[in-house]
Amino acid sequence: MITRATLGLNQEPLISVVLPAYNGEKYLADAIDSILAQTFGDFELIIIDDGSTDDTPKILSDYAQRDQRIRMVVRENKGLVTTLNDLIDMARGLWIARMDQDDIALPHRFECQLAWLDKTGADISGSWVKRFGSLDERIVRLHKSDEAIKTEMLFSSPFAHPSVIMRAALVKELRYNPAWEKAEDYDLWERAAEAGWTMTNVPEVLMLYRVHADQITTRTMSLVQQRAQEIRRRYWLFRSHAFQFNQVDIDEFLKIYESTSPAIDMDSLDYLFSGLLQRSYGEARAVIFDNMTRLYFRAAANCSNIVSRWGRLNANFGSGWGWGIKFRLWVFRLFRIRVNGILFKQLKKLYVWKASH
Repeated sequence: MITRATLGLNQEPLISVVLPAYNGEKYLADAIDSILAQTFGDFELIIIDDGSTDDTPKILSDYAQRDQRIRMVVRENKGLVTTLNDLIDMARGLWIARMDQDDIALPHRFECQLAWLDKTGADISGSWVKRFGSLDERIVRLHKSDEAIKTEMLFSSPFAHPSVIMRAALVKELRYNPAWEKAEDYDLWERAAEAGWTMTNVPEVLMLYRVHADQITTRTMSLVQQRAQEIRRRYWLFRSHAFQFNQVDIDEFLKIYESTSPAIDMDSLDYLFSGLLQRSYGEARAVIFDNMTRLYFRAAANCSNIVSRWGRLNANFGSGWGWGIKFRLWVFRLFRIRVNGILFKQLKKLYVWKASH
């Protein structure tokens, strides 16, 4: 049996790995093996089985007997957010690392993230992730700098949740909020930004993110999108004093995320993005321009001069060319390709989400 003493480790670990488990028998062993194989071994692995009805408890028991760094609890079902908070309460390390039951951490994940946290002085670090388990095997390259991450938060969640390592003292104070289940990570990042956490992502793939039909986010996407919109509004209002935007502009911007493809006041949208781009530089400006381009595709069906609008902003803040994007915007406008249609979903897989300056 592996113990902390046999590994030459202190009683209090540097990292507490928190892993909620529920009916995870299919992939759980792969996830645990990837943690136990880390090149940095000063950690505890805390797992709560949240009322599984499959062989998850037996799998956990077998692993706990083999390695005393594993601490496990088997109990009745209480839900993901309660389980995450219970795991945080149990954590003894200076850092808390998230892990999911169906993902795989690369062997140097902890070693690399700790070195990056030491270098940057950040309070939370995620990493790039590579998707697997489906035809979509993209590498998701998340933003590196604190400014870029907090800019991305205006549009979407800036971290891959199972990849993050956070200062334990800070996350124990904020905790996950049960009211935001299904978007509990985005909610936590938004409140952490308001609290002044410094944020970063390691610009390297450290996590393999499994894509499969049983994922919670796949089954409940409508609720996820609804709550993400509410968090997005909250963060825009928090940042509005710095950007000097009013609530009317923000409300008009948020309409563009609605699946019904409503008519947007494009003058208001142009004004908002011009203001954002004028106040940003480097990686943060690239974040804004990329998101702006994606969102203009969503507005194209209802805007007759969408090409000239995007072109004007591109001339002022982008590369000044972008003929490929202009042509595609023209196609979306010409054929009235709306966000709630099948064609939009098919085309965005080909090139819309690859748009950038």
